[in-house]
Amino acid sequence: MRIKRIGLAAALCLLCLSCTDRHYSINGRYTADNGTEVWLIDLEAGDTLGVTTVQDGQFSFKGTIDSPTYAYVGRGKERVRFILEPGTVTADIDERTESGTPMVDAYNDFHSRFYGYSRLQRAEKAALADSVVRANRDNLVGGLALEDLAHVDTARFMAGYRLLDPQIQQFSLVRKAYEAIQIQSRTAVGQAFTDYLVSGGNPDGSDVRLSDYVGRGRYILLDHWASWCGPCKAEMPQIKKTWEAFHGDRFDVVSIAVSDKREDTLDALSKLDMPWHQILDGGKIPQELYGINAIPHLILFGPDGTIVARGLRGAEIYDTVAGLLSE
Repeated sequence: MRIKRIGLAAALCLLCLSCTDRHYSINGRYTADNGTEVWLIDLEAGDTLGVTTVQDGQFSFKGTIDSPTYAYVGRGKERVRFILEPGTVTADIDERTESGTPMVDAYNDFHSRFYGYSRLQRAEKAALADSVVRANRDNLVGGLALEDLAHVDTARFMAGYRLLDPQIQQFSLVRKAYEAIQIQSRTAVGQAFTDYLVSGGNPDGSDVRLSDYVGRGRYILLDHWASWCGPCKAEMPQIKKTWEAFHGDRFDVVSIAVSDKREDTLDALSKLDMPWHQILDGGKIPQELYGINAIPHLILFGPDGTIVARGLRGAEIYDTVAGLLSE
C-alpha cells in the first residue's frame, strides 16, 4: 500500500513558518461573470481571510498564514475545501479540485483512494485511513483522514484519536466526530432507544415521536435521509425491496428527513417511490441524539425498542431483516 508520508514535509513547513516563509498564493478558475465575488474562509475559526472577484474566469488570493488551516475558497455551495499552508495552490471551483502544496496533495492522494473503494469495502477503507492517520498524527492530513475513518470503523477511530497530537485532537471535525462516537456508545446495538419529539413532523403537520413507531411490538427500520443526498436515494431500492417483502405485523419502515427543508422533502417524496411512513423536519435532532455524522444512516430497532443494528447498507438491509424475521 502506497502511503504519502508528510510528517517531514509538515515539519519543514512549520520550520519555514517560524523563519521567513509564511506566504501563500491561490490561483483559481471559476466560470462566473466578471466581478463575481469569491471568498476565502477559515473553516475552523469561521473568519473571512479574503474576498476577491472573478475576471475572465480567473481569480487569485495572496497572503500570509501562521499555521496550516482548514479553509475553503468559493461562494455559497460552490466551493473547494483544502488545507491552506504556505505555498501555491491551484483551485478549480468548477471541478471542485485543488492541488499544489504538500498537505493538499497528500490529502488528495488519500481521498481519491479512500473513496475509490465501494461503500461496502469498509475494512479496506478503514485500513487505508488508519495508516494515513498514523503517518500524519501531527498535522491536518491526519485529522481529516481520522474524520473519514469515523464513518467506517469507530474502534479504529478511537485508537487513532489517542495517537494524534493534542492540537490536532481539537480540530473541529475531529472533535465533532469524537463527540458523536461518544453519543453512539450510548445508542449502540443492545441499548434501548432514545425517544424524541419532532414538532409538526407528520406530513399532515401534527407532532410525531419516535415512540409512535418504535417499541410497539414490531421491528422498525429507521432511515435517515435528505432530498439533497444522492447516496440516500441510492439506498431507496434496497429499502423498498425490504419493505415490500416484510412490512406488516412484525416489521415496518420509517424515513425521517434530516437537515432538509420541508418543501424540498415534499418535492422529493412526490418524485421518489417511498410508500412507507415519513417524518419531515427532523432537523438535527436524530443526529445529535444518536451520534449520526453522515447520511444515509439506517437503524434497526427490535420489537421492544432495543437497537438491533446500525449503519446497514446495500444488500445487508434486506439480509439482516430477513434473518431476524426467520427466527
